[in-house]
Amino acid sequence: MMIYTGACGLQFVGLLTVLSALSSYGTDAFSTPSHQGGALPPLPNVKAAVIVPGFLTGKDEFIPLAQSLTNCGIPTVVVPMPNWHWLPCLGGRSMRPMLERIDFTVKHLAAVAGDLDQFDSLTKDTPLSKDPQLLIPNFSYNPIDLYQDFRNNPGGALQVGGSAEVDQYPLWNPKGTFQEAPEAQGKVALIGHSAGGWICRAYMSQRNYGGRDYNGHELVHSLITLGSPHGNAPGPAFKGVEWVNNDVMDAGVR
Repeated sequence: MMIYTGACGLQFVGLLTVLSALSSYGTDAFSTPSHQGGALPPLPNVKAAVIVPGFLTGKDEFIPLAQSLTNCGIPTVVVPMPNWHWLPCLGGRSMRPMLERIDFTVKHLAAVAGDLDQFDSLTKDTPLSKDPQLLIPNFSYNPIDLYQDFRNNPGGALQVGGSAEVDQYPLWNPKGTFQEAPEAQGKVALIGHSAGGWICRAYMSQRNYGGRDYNGHELVHSLITLGSPHGNAPGPAFKGVEWVNNDVMDAGVR
């Protein structure tokens, strides 16, 4: 068995893993079929992806992997956050701040996913041709927001809010201003590195996590995790992992 370490190893292993997992998906354009009874039309599975950085890492560390996947025909973006956005989650506290960022990015990529089958032709000779990250707007988050999140984010070793158990977190909404995305046009893939992997599983859940049920399975067709801790272990840092391990992933996600 070969063990890869460092950015180059992660990029190589991640690239091979994602290409293998997504090789069977086409990029069918979205069309709105007729539907009855008020049901929403099904969204097509699109060969496009969102990378979720691992604990204490941010967008910049994963841009090379995103660019490699884009060059291989899988338009890929990274959740647009610096590493210091993890600070309110230290000590095994709620991952709501991260879930908000994942939800924001997935919804914005899903909103343009129907056009990604023509990504090359539509973006030729434009900055987007090599950087689909430009499809994702920035969101507002400042030091005051960080301070308030650090004080109030529940759970963890100090049992902020009264408990370290996810299902006992008090109702609380993370700070930040996130631009609303247009209506989704397709389903995309999620790629989670390290802690980002199990947090993606929480995002896919239909259960309430700390005051919100994200239902990410409605916009995601595949989940790929790279070096993620999925096993239960003692301590507050693994309460979230334990929570997702008690969940059942939607059958429509692979």
